[in-house]
Amino acid sequence: MAPKICVPADFGKHHIGAPSHGNLRFNLQGVKVYANSIILSLNSPVIENLTTSLQLTSLDAEDFSREAVDCFIEATYTGEIEALNLGNFRHVNKMSQVFNVSWLIARCEEYFVSYVKTLNSESSYSDMLFAVEEAVYSMSAMKSRNFLDILVDRMSFVSVYNRANFIKRYINLFDLPQAHLSRHRIDACIAVVKSDVHVLIELLILHLEKQGNICLDENTRYLLKNVDLSSCYDRNSDLHTKLYSVLGNLQCVGKDDFQLLLSITKQLTSRSVIQEDDMKSSYVAHSSKSRFVPVQFLQSFLFTNDKFNSEDFIKYLATNDDVHDFYMFFDGLWFQLFQANQISSNSIASKIQSFVRGKQEWAKLDSEYIDCIYETEQTSGFLSEIRSCDRLVTSKKLSSKIVFFDFVAPDGFVEAVFLQNSCFKFQIPNPEYAGKQFVLKTTAMIGDNPDTFHMKYGLLNPNCARFPPKLHFALEAKFGSSSRILPISWNGKPTCDKTKTYWNWGYIKFHNWELNRLDIRYGNTGPSNIQRYIPIPEESQCRLIAFMLF
Repeated sequence: MAPKICVPADFGKHHIGAPSHGNLRFNLQGVKVYANSIILSLNSPVIENLTTSLQLTSLDAEDFSREAVDCFIEATYTGEIEALNLGNFRHVNKMSQVFNVSWLIARCEEYFVSYVKTLNSESSYSDMLFAVEEAVYSMSAMKSRNFLDILVDRMSFVSVYNRANFIKRYINLFDLPQAHLSRHRIDACIAVVKSDVHVLIELLILHLEKQGNICLDENTRYLLKNVDLSSCYDRNSDLHTKLYSVLGNLQCVGKDDFQLLLSITKQLTSRSVIQEDDMKSSYVAHSSKSRFVPVQFLQSFLFTNDKFNSEDFIKYLATNDDVHDFYMFFDGLWFQLFQANQISSNSIASKIQSFVRGKQEWAKLDSEYIDCIYETEQTSGFLSEIRSCDRLVTSKKLSSKIVFFDFVAPDGFVEAVFLQNSCFKFQIPNPEYAGKQFVLKTTAMIGDNPDTFHMKYGLLNPNCARFPPKLHFALEAKFGSSSRILPISWNGKPTCDKTKTYWNWGYIKFHNWELNRLDIRYGNTGPSNIQRYIPIPEESQCRLIAFMLF
C-alpha cells in the first residue's frame, strides 16, 4: 500500500500547464486555466469531493483574478507561495478558504502577520490602508475577524495621532451607501481607534451638521450603538456634550431611534452596575475607616549632572519626611545614580547603613525587586552592594510581587493605564490576605494635564477589618527574553507631548519612533534638565506590578 502523501509537497512546478496533466479546468472571465485534479485534490478536500464524488471536470472561478488562480495552482504544485504578493493576496487567501487548503490558509495568515508587523508610526497611509482593507474584506467575505484582531494588536505600535489621521482620511463613514459592507468598515474603524473614539464622534457630528440635523441614518445608528460613548466622555467631555446637543436638535425621530436609545441606556446601566459591584467596598462611604488608599508618587527633585556626592544625597533621602520605606529610599538613590555622570568610588552601602540605623520601621526591599532592577554602568556597583546589604533587603523567601495584567505592547500599556479609566482585580501573595480580593483603579489623564491622572487601590470586601497593605508600584518591561523592573516612585505624574507620539513616566519613555530623542517634556513641577532616560522600544512589552511592604 502506497504511503499517504503529506502536503504541502513539491510535485514539480514544470508540470504546470502540461496538456497531459491538465484535466481540471478553471473557468475565469474570458480565459480557461488547466491543472491536475489529483494534485489539487491532495491539497484540497473540497476539490477532491467535487472531482471524485461529483465527477466535475471544470470549476467556476470568475470571482478570482488570473494572477491569483495561477498563484494558487503553483502553491499546490510546489508547496511554496513565492508568487504571493500584495496584489493577489486577497484572492489567493479567499481561494485557500473556499477550497479549504489548510496549509495555505496558515501561510496566508503568516504573510498578513509579517506585513502587519512592519506597521508603525512612520507607516504611510497606503501601508495601513492595505492591512485595514484586507481585514474588512475578511470580515465581509469570509465572516472572520481574525485579520482585524491581528491588526488591532499591532495598532498599539502606531501612535494615537497617526491612527486618528488615518481614520479621518480613510473614509467618511456616513456618506457611504447604506450597505452591509459599510458596517464592517465601521467595525474596523472602531477597533483601530481603540479608546480614542472621539475621532469617530467628530466625524459623526460633522455628518449630522452637514445633513442639517434632520435625522439619523442607518450608519450613524450603527456607530452610536457600537461605540463606547463613556470613553468619549472620559477623553473629551466637551465633544461628548456637543454630540448630545446635536442629537437633541434632530428634527425627525422615529422607532429605530427609540430602539437605539434603549440599547445605549441598557449598555450604560449594565456598565454602571458592574463598576459599582467592583468598587463598592473601596469607597469611604462604606466604612468610617478609609480602605480606598491613594497611591503615592513623589515629585521628582532637582538632579545634578555634576560630580555626585553620595553622602549628601543619602542624608537627604534619610531625613526626607516623604520617604518612609526602603523602596522609596532606594528608588530615589537609583534615579540619582542613573543620572550622574560621575560616581564616588567610596562604598555606598556602608554610608547607607550609618544614615538609616534609626529607620527600624522602614519596610525592607524584596530581593526579587533588587535582582530584577534595570541595571546600567552607573548603577551596577551600587546594586551589587545593595544586594548584599541585609539591612535593606529582606531575607524572607515569600514573594511579595503582584502582577495587575499580562505583558502588552508599550502603546497598549499607555492606553490601559493612562488613557482610560480602568479597574484591575488582584490578590496579594500573603497568607494574611488569603482569599481577599483587591482592586486597583486608574483615572484617565484628561488632555495634557498630568494632575488629572490618579491611581487608587482598595479591598473589595467592605466587612474586612484589615486595612489594605501598603504597596510599592513599579513597571516591568520585557526586552527580548529577559525582563527588568523600572522604578517609578520618584516620577511625579505621567506626561505626554502635544501630539502624543510619546509618553514619559519619570525616566521611562514610551514611544514608537526616534529612540534617540532627548526632548522630554515634564509637568510643571518636574525637572527640565534631565539627560538620561530608559527608552521602551516598540518591540518590547510592559506590565504594571507592585510589591507588598512587609
